[in-house]
Amino acid sequence: MIFKDIIGNEKNKELLKRIIDTNNIAHSYMFVGKESIGKLLFAKEFAKAILCLNQEKPCYKCKSCIEFDSYNNPDFIILQPEENSIKIDQIRELTKKVYEKPVVSNKKVYIINDSDCMTKEAQNCLLKTLEEPPEYVTIILIASSENLFLPTIKSRCTKIQFKNLTKEELAEVLKQKYNYTNVSEITFNIAQRKRK
Repeated sequence: MIFKDIIGNEKNKELLKRIIDTNNIAHSYMFVGKESIGKLLFAKEFAKAILCLNQEKPCYKCKSCIEFDSYNNPDFIILQPEENSIKIDQIRELTKKVYEKPVVSNKKVYIINDSDCMTKEAQNCLLKTLEEPPEYVTIILIASSENLFLPTIKSRCTKIQFKNLTKEELAEVLKQKYNYTNVSEITFNIAQRKRK
């Protein structure tokens, strides 16, 4: 089941699951929210479901899912900042690949992580692809703030806002990932402050 291992943002889980179930996938999304609340985890799981070759998505068994989990799916790319920004050359390289047909799946997914670090030149370069993307491409921009984007970039993306995890959800993450079960109030307050 999609998003089964991700804690928090239940409304976004339902929304993205509905998008997959109805196959009503947009060409571009903007996942916006504070740092370290799981936006990249959501984006990866969403990408895996988009690329899955079976009816139940993601199936974890098809060629696309297996290659995705082993970081070998040629139809999936994550672009990361280099030296604290995403530069025009990175976007030029991405836009070249966008027009290559999918290899394993029927679609291709590109995640641009920390996309609010894109230079203005890089954003302008990406804009043409967002305006006229190939039908098989989905681009997901992950950002902490949408204020650093050009209005033309924002207007081309379906925005999905992510919320901070609740105290109970943070406790569940600490329990599942780190086997911490007795977390003090002070620790929660520090964790919440770091997320602001």
